Amino acid sequence: MHIIIIGSGRTGKHVIEAAVKDNHDVYVIEKNKERADWVASHFDCLVIHADATSIEALKEANTERADAIIVTTNDDAVNSLVILLAKQLGVSRLVSSVNNEEHLDVFEQLGTDTVESPYRLNGRYLYRAVQGPNVKEFLDLGDGYELMEMEVEKNSKIANNLIKELSKQRILPTDSRIILIKRNDQIILPEGDTKIEFKDMVVVLSQRKKVAEVSNIFRNQK
Repeated sequence: MHIIIIGSGRTGKHVIEAAVKDNHDVYVIEKNKERADWVASHFDCLVIHADATSIEALKEANTERADAIIVTTNDDAVNSLVILLAKQLGVSRLVSSVNNEEHLDVFEQLGTDTVESPYRLNGRYLYRAVQGPNVKEFLDLGDGYELMEMEVEKNSKIANNLIKELSKQRILPTDSRIILIKRNDQIILPEGDTKIEFKDMVVVLSQRKKVAEVSNIFRNQK
């Protein structure tokens, strides 16, 4: 994925580290010269020392071919403007931190796909939002594996399928397993004849590198 990350402060550094580790094509736009130089010397990514509210800076980061943009500054005015500009430039996946909870509605009105509130303001959640925007919760188990909780969307590949059919048709990636299902406040330990239903909350064990693939299986395909 071609990912543009705005800001390299405490939150931004974690996003950059995770994205670079997963071998994405990462561009960072940082206004502060000292921070920009530090990122350039510590991470394998292209760093642009510029103001991200500038169309020229966004174009320099090849925004027209970006898969996602993650905005991490501590200024909601800057974040909202960057999101608006990125949207106009055609970026399909927009992720932003929001420092003041009162501004959440503003970001939603801008059409931001994922908005992270101050209560979950950390780089790993922002980065996870790009890989799997429908991942509600996740737990890093180490050794390259994670537990993820996702909601089954209508017309998704996984909806209305039996567990045994998912395995037979190889809908889930190799080494991915459905651990449990939450349905109407009921916990279901899945067996072969258990059917996955629309709006189920499903906990999946998967390799970290397969998060995007698993996420897509749970998303509406229409």
